[in-house]
Amino acid sequence: MENSAEKYFKYVNHHLKNKSYRLEYNITTFISRRLFASVEVSGLDALTKQRRAEEAQGSKTINIYISRHLSEFDWQEIQRLLAGVDMMSTIQAGDNLFIGPLDPLLRHHGAFKVFRNQARIFSDHWLANSIYKFMDPFWKAPLLKRLLLLSGFKLREPLVIDANLAKDIYTAYMKHLIEAEGKDILIFPEYLKTADKNVKYGRSYSGKLLEFTPLIFKLLRDINKKTQRRLQIVPVNVSYERVVEDQSFKTLEKMKANKITKRFVYLADYFFNYTHWLYQPEKGRVFVKFGEPVPMKKTMDFKLRLHDDIRKKVGQLQTIFPTQIVGYAFDDKKELRNSELIKRVEKTVHELKKTGADMRYIEKLSADEIIISAYDHFNLHPKRRFLVKNESSKIHVVMRKDVLSQYRNHILHLFEKWYETDQLMKIIDIFRDDSDTKAF
Repeated sequence: MENSAEKYFKYVNHHLKNKSYRLEYNITTFISRRLFASVEVSGLDALTKQRRAEEAQGSKTINIYISRHLSEFDWQEIQRLLAGVDMMSTIQAGDNLFIGPLDPLLRHHGAFKVFRNQARIFSDHWLANSIYKFMDPFWKAPLLKRLLLLSGFKLREPLVIDANLAKDIYTAYMKHLIEAEGKDILIFPEYLKTADKNVKYGRSYSGKLLEFTPLIFKLLRDINKKTQRRLQIVPVNVSYERVVEDQSFKTLEKMKANKITKRFVYLADYFFNYTHWLYQPEKGRVFVKFGEPVPMKKTMDFKLRLHDDIRKKVGQLQTIFPTQIVGYAFDDKKELRNSELIKRVEKTVHELKKTGADMRYIEKLSADEIIISAYDHFNLHPKRRFLVKNESSKIHVVMRKDVLSQYRNHILHLFEKWYETDQLMKIIDIFRDDSDTKAF
């Protein structure tokens, strides 16, 4: 099956070259500075030293970067940092992102396509594929079909990729990337089971650290058992003071539910993400953490739930910002008096310290200062207020619960009871009044 799947590689392959990407690094750094106040990084130096030492010996350990996925800019910032040390990685990306001229741009920066649903392909070139895909419905109308034929156009039957074939292509290509090319791979393994029993991969619109699909880790184990190459999993977490597209997730969901606007979802997404800084000047801080690598052994214990173990390691790399403290403190409340919010902020900080979370951005701030800092991002301008304070009554009112709750959810996983029997995802609510829930 692998050999038969190889003929489809031209439809999914990346265009990453063995060269310096410093020009791309400079361009994306310029974009990054327009979007974020600062981007700090930790853990990359150790990975760079390891790679340089191995290169001097003529060897290489392949890095499988496993990252949380909160924003469109996760891959851009991770890849930008890797480009800065000449360690560009291939990136697993859903086929819905390869829109028109963005297709070659994404491939150039290391993205390879993964078919998530049935796909109809007319050409391996993005422009020809776009044209034939646009014209395909017109062949069904007799008059238009005749006009097209008279104009010299020929009907091109599409190549149909169904779910089984998509799986075969993905499995074969992953093996090819590791065994034949020896490429590092960046993967975002979070998934969500929707109400209609489908599976959604991609960004977490809710802000929660979602479950990691075990399928990818099973595949990595299978590949690791048979390859002579060394593999290691590198946990990655990109923490945001403010997610760029936080206020647009609700709009994107509405667009996806509409048959007409559905096809324009990601065009609207890209447009908002790369233009919002023109009218929302307040920039947030970002912290990118590369965790301690986990070497993949040839005889790994299959009783170990690797996807859960790596998810835990990714979650523990979370950096805490004031926006998340205030979001968590509000819980599901629609409004809070200032005195009550201060108490809740203090309690949230106290309980977070017990988790060992990275508190560098709030450890020297009082509760009042944390609230004020969060307001800089939640109360942007009259049309984009997520949280407002009535100065006369000293009451904070939530204007966009769908947005504020995202920041609560950014740190929700830190209060999980990891590996609780038959309940791996149990969440502890620190604001419940029950006497038996005073402690974690």
